[in-house]
Amino acid sequence: MTEQNPIMQLATDYLYSTNTVVFLTGKAGTGKTTFLQNLRQTSQKKLAVVAPTGVAAINAGGMTIHSFFQLSFAPVIPSGTERPEAHYSAEKKELLANLELLIIDEVSMVRPDVLDQIDLILRNVKSSRHPFGGVQLLLIGDLSQLSPIIRDDEWSILRPYYATPYFFSSQVMQKAPYVRIELDHVFRQKEQAFVDILNEVRNQTISTAGLELLNERYQPDFRPTVEEPYITLTTHNSIAQQINQEYLEALPGQEFEFTATVRGDFPRDAYPTDISLKLKIGAQVMFVKNDSSAEKLYYNGKIGTVSHMEGNTVFVQCGRDDKAIAVEALEWTNIKYQLEGEAINETNSGSFAQIPLKLAWSITIHKSQGLSFDKAIIDVSESFAHGQAYVALSRCRSLSGIVLRNPIAAHNIISDPAVTRFNEQARVLQPDRDRLEQDKERYRQFLLGELFNFGPLQTRLHDFKSLLPDLERDIISVAEKFTRQLKAERSQQAAGYFLDKLRRATGTLHQNLPFLIDQSKDKAAKADQLIIWLMNRISLMEHFSLQPFTTASYLALIKSKINTHDRSYLRALNAIPNEQFYEQLLTWREQTATKEKVMPNMVMTEKTMASVAEKLPATLKALGSIKGVGAHKATQYGPELITMIRAYQQELQGLSSEQASLF
Repeated sequence: MTEQNPIMQLATDYLYSTNTVVFLTGKAGTGKTTFLQNLRQTSQKKLAVVAPTGVAAINAGGMTIHSFFQLSFAPVIPSGTERPEAHYSAEKKELLANLELLIIDEVSMVRPDVLDQIDLILRNVKSSRHPFGGVQLLLIGDLSQLSPIIRDDEWSILRPYYATPYFFSSQVMQKAPYVRIELDHVFRQKEQAFVDILNEVRNQTISTAGLELLNERYQPDFRPTVEEPYITLTTHNSIAQQINQEYLEALPGQEFEFTATVRGDFPRDAYPTDISLKLKIGAQVMFVKNDSSAEKLYYNGKIGTVSHMEGNTVFVQCGRDDKAIAVEALEWTNIKYQLEGEAINETNSGSFAQIPLKLAWSITIHKSQGLSFDKAIIDVSESFAHGQAYVALSRCRSLSGIVLRNPIAAHNIISDPAVTRFNEQARVLQPDRDRLEQDKERYRQFLLGELFNFGPLQTRLHDFKSLLPDLERDIISVAEKFTRQLKAERSQQAAGYFLDKLRRATGTLHQNLPFLIDQSKDKAAKADQLIIWLMNRISLMEHFSLQPFTTASYLALIKSKINTHDRSYLRALNAIPNEQFYEQLLTWREQTATKEKVMPNMVMTEKTMASVAEKLPATLKALGSIKGVGAHKATQYGPELITMIRAYQQELQGLSSEQASLF
């Protein structure tokens, strides 16, 4: 898609070759979600995807903002002295320290204090003065759609610090240089007259002619037939539930109930459908998941009618002449991010398994965001928030597919002057190729600064100051002075200076390692981490003491050389018990991941497999108690793993018997 769309290509170039904050916006149906999914598959940066609500997070394939950053839902007054990350685990801090790209979907619903909290956390964790600690943010959303949900009492606390309740009023966005890239090609709607009306509604400039054309779709007392899969979009959840219940009760025949299976951590507000799904033959339903099979028989938002049910299978008819689709329970995963070495990997912290359907005579406008429909009955006569009318109308692919339950008046199209004002002012932030080149150069300067950023060293040095008393003076203080007057032409000389100091520090730690191991495993492990950090930095300094600094060479070194150093000095301390079986687990994981078409770490992390190899659990219960496995994975993979464990133990017994016979 990016090859045919120069604006999408520009956005892609920004996310590949700069660390500039990008606000990607555009009308409904312009491909924002598709862009996100493509980026996740192709980006070389260590990234995480978050969203403001559970449903949006599940749809985007990520976590909620509050869960990822462990934030309170309460409003937070901005302060530069707080350390909200102080309670994070060491693993969480390490994960954030390695983060390069943070994608926030549906950013129109994010409050400004939340963005300021993210900025503060990342600056603290990264030991960086740059906005967001130098992490690139991709903010995806349309300010003409749903706005932040903020109560009056919350806004009374935040009002003194923020001009509006939107993310763009955050203090960090007033300081951070960012670009606004607006996608302008509509893929969802093809009728130009309808596209024009949607533009007028989006800009709160609905003309008399546009309103008249829209209200031609008003049909009082319209009731669709069974053959017409219309869905009603309403402003209030209670109205949607009432409509669905009335339709369901009016159907003759037996009611069938399907109960979801929830395992692990899966937040209730992110349930994609009812935990207790009640259906009858003839019920109008909507698919709430895409078909992952090669046939692609359905997609999220496709509407049909229940034709019959057999056991745990529901058959859905989506067209008079089409074959009924057999639908069985599918699984949604709640993604969490975990650091493995220097890579940020996705892990499954919980799951929700249910028939991927929900009653679909009606849903709320809020729940319809991100979906597309061929036929919809729309009622925005009781709209109460900015963007509701636009979201509802823009869900439809055509004007002819809309039926209005009540006429639309101009006052139903609620505008927010703050959004209008921002959109007008922000047009100057749309970049061109010249601006891209400037931001590439700024990224090069940032990476050069990161080469000589020894803030992370200062944090790791805490327990070893007595061993390395001169390190703070000779490295950290000198680096701070150098980075204040950063010049690329002096980088080779500076790299040579720091290379010598880092080698001496590493040698001192190596000499004292036996003493540290005798002291405690904890201190030895910290020394291990410090030496790894020093060796990684030494490899960079070795290269740039001989070669001029470039963005490409720096990023290539980060990808290829980091964490490749031999750790034989702690091999005995860190050796994996039953290493042969651990290797078998690695092979099993690769095969399983290929079969399931997921990333290997979604099956099991290296750390978890090391625990399995060490403990060799004999039962499913024992396997499930291992951190990182849990009951769900024990049930899913347990029979196969237990069989492998027994075979390995029998092999060990056979070897022991063979060795005994030699004596």
